[in-house]
Amino acid sequence: MSKQELLEKYHQIIAEEVNVKEVVVLADDIQVTKSYAPLGKELSSAFWKDTGRIIAAAKRGDVKELDNDSIQVSDSGDEWILEDHQYEIRYSGLQWDNQVVEEWVIVDLDLTITPELQAEWTAREISRFLNQLRKDADYQVSDRVACYWSTSSKDLQNVITTFSDFLTGEALLSTIEESKQSGDITQEFSYEDDTITFTLKK
Repeated sequence: MSKQELLEKYHQIIAEEVNVKEVVVLADDIQVTKSYAPLGKELSSAFWKDTGRIIAAAKRGDVKELDNDSIQVSDSGDEWILEDHQYEIRYSGLQWDNQVVEEWVIVDLDLTITPELQAEWTAREISRFLNQLRKDADYQVSDRVACYWSTSSKDLQNVITTFSDFLTGEALLSTIEESKQSGDITQEFSYEDDTITFTLKK
């Protein structure tokens, strides 16, 4: 199985493990060049007068990868073995700051915050808020409590409606309803310029 086939087969597992929405295989026409940059400070104590030749040879690309993360640098019949602490691996050809390379994998992170991602983030913040309310009310894990909420914010209304099942499961709620009622504990959740009042009742 090729590396691309592995990514395509296990993309959902990868997405869950690294907490991203989805994993998409990039086009195979991205040209990235790998090079090795010897570290003069590390070389001088080991190779002394040959340090300049080693750096120049590495810049020309006269480098061979060896086992155990070491490399072999060659120049006019002379060869030097550099350990991993004596050089840096660099990549050229990356298009954006959010592209990184590790071995044979190029990762391009799409950092665009869509309305859907923003709403999901807000729902997770509300979930943490409700769980803290449970602790403040001294509820037990086995307690399934009713949650009542009220807000004038359309955005927060949409979040609660869209993620009601998620919030019910994460905060161990029996119900989550839009209503103003008294209960065991009441607190206000703030998001940017909007607020929403939550009440929990056993």
